Amino acid sequence: MNYDLVGIGNALVDIEVRVEDNFITQNAFTKGGMTLTSIEGQNKLLSQFDGAAHKICSGGSAANTVHGMRVLGANTYYLGRVADDRYGRHYTEDMQNCGVGFPGPDSADTGTGTCLILVTPDSERTMLTHLGISTGLHPENVDETIVKSAKAVYIEGYLWTGDDTRAAAIKMADIARKHRIPVAFTLSDAFVVNSFKEDLLDFIRWKTDILFCNDVEAKAMADLDDAEKAFDKLKHLAGTVFMTRGKDGSWVGKNGDDTLSVNAFPVKAVDTTGAGDLYAAGALYGLNQGLGLKESAIIGSYCASEVVTHFGARMPTHSHTDVDKILKAYKE
Repeated sequence: MNYDLVGIGNALVDIEVRVEDNFITQNAFTKGGMTLTSIEGQNKLLSQFDGAAHKICSGGSAANTVHGMRVLGANTYYLGRVADDRYGRHYTEDMQNCGVGFPGPDSADTGTGTCLILVTPDSERTMLTHLGISTGLHPENVDETIVKSAKAVYIEGYLWTGDDTRAAAIKMADIARKHRIPVAFTLSDAFVVNSFKEDLLDFIRWKTDILFCNDVEAKAMADLDDAEKAFDKLKHLAGTVFMTRGKDGSWVGKNGDDTLSVNAFPVKAVDTTGAGDLYAAGALYGLNQGLGLKESAIIGSYCASEVVTHFGARMPTHSHTDVDKILKAYKE
């Protein structure tokens, strides 16, 4: 089978709950960021919200992007590890019901990774992540037959937090480049950038064709306080860069070309979880359909605007999946 996109990342079950700002402050969490937790710490947190979760679904940064492209009509596959436990079976069933190819639960019976997403009244999301068996993703899990059947591959920066997961990501990129398949990469989080900057620079320079990031991540990656200068520096490294800027829209450009600016679709944000992931889904779908950079960024902007209007990292069922309608709505 051929795929429009094959993604790889940490397979995590997203568990979303609403909290007040003082809960973030009292626990000294980094608001708007991602913090890795131990299994003991995660279980303690989950016990506080037992029965109070607003939404539980298959997640992970790259998984959200792969799912988003599937909603738009693409044929997609996701590489990640889950255990043969309650969360792992839920994850597998959820992905299969969405029509996304997925290898299924591992033989291990415990330890599927979870991401507790705390959403505050201002719609900001703060993530507490226990990676579980997803840290066991290794190069042997990367099937060359699947990768070489793709039109593009997508890799998340969160994989740099583990030696084996990073090696799996690099293997996937190497297979793709051998078969002249574009490699798309997302920086994922400023925490990842600040922790693994030198390794990421090499990966972006030598193995990445399309880079996704937000303005905070871009400035951290480029060691610059000015977003425009940081964007230009990243264009020299990656070739093509999509950079989201929150309510100010996004920038996209290729090395040597002028920067193109795309406005955000005006919406009332309820939950920003998955906004960057769905932006990448829309942009990659546009490129997959042979559209230009600006049109692809517009589709990305639309998908991001749709996902923030409700709780969770999935596009609402009423969202447009017709590219022409999306582009027309932007002009209007």
